[in-house]
Amino acid sequence: MSEIKCDIIRDLMPGYLDGVLSGAGDTAVREHLESCGACRQFLAEMKEEMVPRQGSTSADEQAALDGFKKIRRRTRWLKMAAMMGGLLAAALIVGVFLKVYVIGSLPWSASMWVESAQYDEETQSLTLKGTVNSAGTRVTRVEWKESASTGGRVDVFVYAAETLPFGREKREFSITIPDMKGKNAYLVGSDYDTLKAYNWNSDHYELMYSLEEELYRRIPEWTREKVVLSPVQGITVLDGVEGIEYSAMFLLGEDAYWQRFGDQVITYGDIGEAYEYVWISLEEPHEIRRYDREKEAWVSPNPLCF
Repeated sequence: MSEIKCDIIRDLMPGYLDGVLSGAGDTAVREHLESCGACRQFLAEMKEEMVPRQGSTSADEQAALDGFKKIRRRTRWLKMAAMMGGLLAAALIVGVFLKVYVIGSLPWSASMWVESAQYDEETQSLTLKGTVNSAGTRVTRVEWKESASTGGRVDVFVYAAETLPFGREKREFSITIPDMKGKNAYLVGSDYDTLKAYNWNSDHYELMYSLEEELYRRIPEWTREKVVLSPVQGITVLDGVEGIEYSAMFLLGEDAYWQRFGDQVITYGDIGEAYEYVWISLEEPHEIRRYDREKEAWVSPNPLCF
């Protein structure tokens, strides 16, 4: 690289003294002064000449100099802002790419299908297998979370991303959830809707039916025709004993009757406004308790009086 001539350096010296040169210009002047005594002498004389001038600088000259410094600072700020804007735009593009093609999001509940739900009696775990019925989809991960507001409910979240060009689809998903005794599992979709994936009661129909029969037998005034028993979600543990909590709805009118369709109970005619809650242990000999609203506690009357 050729050395910069002295006359060019001396033309830059006013800006060097005022501190308005660019970084490259400031460096060039400083490096030249280190090796050139004549220019150092020229700079010293210039400084001496500027001392009396500084006190007599006109307001217009000072305003012009201040304006030049402000423009230089503003230019630097604009360059920095442009650089930060570019970085933010790049981060946004990367974020969208990761969301669409890598991380994924929840599909619609209507696009998901549960092919099998197998409950293991020994480990009390549930294995769900299913598919997302959407072309060009790749399942990225499956998670589950127990509902804090609804007892005996587990929500399953299936995340799916779009398949990259020339990539492979993976629409199948599988997950094993521990401690599912007495619980229900739901697939949660992006449309805030849910799809019931598993019902523990349905898999243990004979047990649930026998518990209901025991309640009807032990409470003579309750008949299957006039009292509708519906299990409350989840297993309720009282004094360390597992049991099922039922709500009992009473049909008062003589023409009243009810029908059950899966988990749904449809009633016809005059029904009662009040509900009773009763609990029965899973294991024999079955213990029965009712919920006393006044005491706000489960009691064990013998005989039962409702």
